[in-house]
Amino acid sequence: MVTNLPPDKIILQLNQHKSLRIQSNPLFFSIHNEKNELMWSLNAVRFRDIQGKWHQAEQAEILSQTTFLLSSLTSPVTLAGTIIQEEKSFCIEIESVQENTVEWVSVDFNAEPDEHYLGLGERFDQLDQRGNQVVLKVVNGASGGKTYKPIPFYVSSKGYGVHLLTSTLCLLRLATPDDPKIVSIRNQASYLKFRLFTEGTSKDILTEYTSFCGRHALPPAWVFGPWKSRDWTVENQKTAEEDITQGRIHHLAGTVKLIDAAWEPYMHSFTFDEKRWPDPEGYICQVHQLGYRLILWISPWLVNYDPPSPMYAECARRGFFIKNPEGEVYIHRLANSPDFSGSCFDFTNPEARTWWQEQIRRLARMGVDGFKTDFGEQVPGDAIFFDGRRGHEMHNLYPVLYNQATYESLNAETHGVLLARSAWDGSQPYCMLFAGDQSSDFGPATGLPSVLIAGQNAGLSGFPFWTCDIGGYFGTPTEDVFIRWAQFGAFTPIMQVHGLGKREPWNFSARTLAIYRRYAQIHMDLFPYIYTYAKISSETGLPIIRALPLEFPDDTGVWGDMASHEYFLGEALLIAPDYFGSTRNRHTYLPKGTWRDFWNGTLYQGERIYAMESPIELIPVVVKAGSIIPFLDPSAETLLPVEDPNIPMATNDLRLQIYPGMDGQFSLYDGTQFEWIEKTKMLIITNSPVGRSISIKIFAKEYDQLRLLATDEHSVPISITQGSLNQEPDFYRFQVNKSSFYSIQWKE
Repeated sequence: MVTNLPPDKIILQLNQHKSLRIQSNPLFFSIHNEKNELMWSLNAVRFRDIQGKWHQAEQAEILSQTTFLLSSLTSPVTLAGTIIQEEKSFCIEIESVQENTVEWVSVDFNAEPDEHYLGLGERFDQLDQRGNQVVLKVVNGASGGKTYKPIPFYVSSKGYGVHLLTSTLCLLRLATPDDPKIVSIRNQASYLKFRLFTEGTSKDILTEYTSFCGRHALPPAWVFGPWKSRDWTVENQKTAEEDITQGRIHHLAGTVKLIDAAWEPYMHSFTFDEKRWPDPEGYICQVHQLGYRLILWISPWLVNYDPPSPMYAECARRGFFIKNPEGEVYIHRLANSPDFSGSCFDFTNPEARTWWQEQIRRLARMGVDGFKTDFGEQVPGDAIFFDGRRGHEMHNLYPVLYNQATYESLNAETHGVLLARSAWDGSQPYCMLFAGDQSSDFGPATGLPSVLIAGQNAGLSGFPFWTCDIGGYFGTPTEDVFIRWAQFGAFTPIMQVHGLGKREPWNFSARTLAIYRRYAQIHMDLFPYIYTYAKISSETGLPIIRALPLEFPDDTGVWGDMASHEYFLGEALLIAPDYFGSTRNRHTYLPKGTWRDFWNGTLYQGERIYAMESPIELIPVVVKAGSIIPFLDPSAETLLPVEDPNIPMATNDLRLQIYPGMDGQFSLYDGTQFEWIEKTKMLIITNSPVGRSISIKIFAKEYDQLRLLATDEHSVPISITQGSLNQEPDFYRFQVNKSSFYSIQWKE
């Protein structure tokens, strides 16, 4: 609905409760909620001309309900504005009317004293970006304000979200100390366009954002078993065989072997180096026979050796590389080494893109199941692409094109996945993420603490499938660093061991090996829980790793320092990793509600900080009361079919850990429904699509003296066996049939 007012004012009704108000002279946009409280306002528009001078567009002429003109008293430049209403959002577009007159456009939003800002990509410094200047530029960096994966989207605690519609360099000053009442956004272009989300909760806004940028399809199940990679500088067929055979000898759960850089004779030939890999086809067959899938490392550039490799020479001759301003092949620095140079592939060239995809498809036909799409941050600003765009326009967009071309060709041959380092708005449908290169320590800026933040921020930016290198990348981790990182990795969507130096669990002490085995098994056994949330993520865009403010937006305690390094895995599990070597108690904030210890069922009340015990073998995990957590039963070492009877495979059978105290329910990925009714101490099971064994345990001491009664839909008692299929005597086990109803009740 549109309401007309005096010529200098307009009100656009966005929905039943919210309206956009526009006034000119002075220019002012605002949104008010159903209580007529200010949610958001645009207070100023500025631009920088080609002489480098900034001007404020303080004069506005309203042309219609959705168009307006802006001008400045200090410049002849005119800006045109357009408002575009969408179903659950609206866009504002501001751009220069005259060509080649404006280099930057900026807007100022109001910032409230208690306002917080979440999102903006996989950031390693902090969760709430209030007080920061955020640079939206893809860079080879993972500390402070640097990130491989900046995303032009954020959610405000005031109930709105902002999606910047740009691929150029963009700067945000989010209530910085020198200007705490303003959010200033500056875009390096002759335009600034943004989408504003104003409906629903932060979860609703994130879901709506991902409906625009796209969502990753549900990955294959094997993605969610532990991954094993190693130091690429020493990797060869022998070490790769050790990873998969020793993994099985030591009964380490695992489903993925990743081969990192230097598997080729040069970068890139897209063929295995015959000296280091005498029988790649045989190795791939062995990987699959042992219940693993294979991921190969690639990058979006070719190294310029002296003399050039045959592949580089061919691609240069055919015009497959980006060009420099002189129209020649652009040779520039690549990767981390200062003497590593070459040329980036030009994915805007249709012939080059087709050629690239042919290499990917050939490897997929060979049996490769996915690719680690490393790098993507190296496009120079003055580069020229085949389609005429310049480097400064393409720098941020390049990872999208790189991963899209690779993903589409891979999935034309197999249901595979990409694990990417760099990303931008629009990368979400094509790649899962790894956190890049951390130091192998507890350093707050670059070590384990930094990835606790990064995983949450990635999820808040539309990337639910995320991992990091257990033990960090640079350096050999101490035993404690490796253990604490493995414990954290077990409670993330993807658990991956990788890095330079020693990373093989069997080469650490017996204690460390045992602890790694335990947590790799926990990660594998949690597959039904994690895969359920993976399915939810693919349908809604909501993350698996969830920052506390996403789950408890009205709890002021979640914005404190104590809560920033905690997170939810799904909705039920609150994870508080120990990220400092000498501590054996982890101060943990619990939000409002009733909670139980994951390991022993101890009861806690929320809105308090607790000193949770965290001996080296234990990571603090707390569960919402009323939660039902499904596990594999029995424990499996692979999620894939194998012929070797000595390798335990996952089945449809389940263990349920129930944490009473409140009503609760869990809808399994296959449609099975579990409901806990606290008042009657009853578990109800319905809609299982298969017959299966289910083992259950109540994590509350007060249930130890109660007897168990289980009946079917006809109230006929069913047989109960002591012990799970995992040989745990404190579980009770029974059989359920397909699509049947069962109730299990604890009585005096």
